[in-house]
Amino acid sequence: MANIKQKYIKPGRDYNYSEGVKVKAGEAIASGDMVAATSYDGPFMVVSKADKDATTTRRGRLFIAKHAIASGSFGVVLPWRLVTGVDTSAGSAGDWVYLGDAGAPHTFGSAPGSSEDRKVGTIITDHASTGAWLFTGEGPGEPN
Repeated sequence: MANIKQKYIKPGRDYNYSEGVKVKAGEAIASGDMVAATSYDGPFMVVSKADKDATTTRRGRLFIAKHAIASGSFGVVLPWRLVTGVDTSAGSAGDWVYLGDAGAPHTFGSAPGSSEDRKVGTIITDHASTGAWLFTGEGPGEPN
């Protein structure tokens, strides 16, 4: 039976590189932007900012950028991430976070009211300046 040594188990709040994916940016991407695969270049996915109004970037598996990536450069995206230091006061802990325009979360707490709403995470802490939410990139409420 395999034995996992304690030194190999790392905290996963911010640095979950074991699940990270090296990608090529199809456009300039900021740290924390939600992205979707739009193409490929050799063995790498090419990603663009996820957008609730664009069919090609609101469906399928979403990721979140670990750091800023210049257009045409390589970087790391993650399948989940705890996003801290944001205003989540419009909702309460446990409320859904919805996909918005150009990679940013749309609303905290209440659905924007469109048939294209996409849940991308949940609020962990509701606060005006030190709020936190967990990006999961998938969940109930994906577009029909």
